[in-house]
Amino acid sequence: METNEPHDRLAALEERVRLLEDHVAVYRLICSWGVGADIGSGEAVAALWTDDAVLEFEATRVEGRSEISAMIDSDHQQSLVRQGCAHVQGLPVVRVKGNHALATNYSQVFLHTDDDGFETWRVTANNWEFLRTADGWRAARRTSHVLDGSPQARELLGRALGESA
Repeated sequence: METNEPHDRLAALEERVRLLEDHVAVYRLICSWGVGADIGSGEAVAALWTDDAVLEFEATRVEGRSEISAMIDSDHQQSLVRQGCAHVQGLPVVRVKGNHALATNYSQVFLHTDDDGFETWRVTANNWEFLRTADGWRAARRTSHVLDGSPQARELLGRALGESA
């Protein structure tokens, strides 16, 4: 029910602004993941997550900020950084409900090639879960699947449309 009462209109406007700010915070966290990975800063990437965060991709499960930091600081990731990599995050579909948010997006990793070009190394579907904390929004979980035609990847993408839990 719409109202012309200034107090009600102001409260509705404040709620809309808060929702927009929540979306922007989630976008920023997702994009910061790629930037942090590309500069090889485990500390910067770990700061985006809750203490008990979970990152799952293929057969790998990484738990907590220290393991996330170690993954970024690993020889494998650092070799990608030295080669020249770009973890490009697609604009996510975000749903915010109170202090929780869900986001689904595509991501691509590009690697620099010897001929001064780039090749697509991987393309994934991602499902993110975020929590509002005393320090602002933080990523609590990310599940990723390579877009290889598998039902797991399609299920993750379906979450953006509310077609799967």
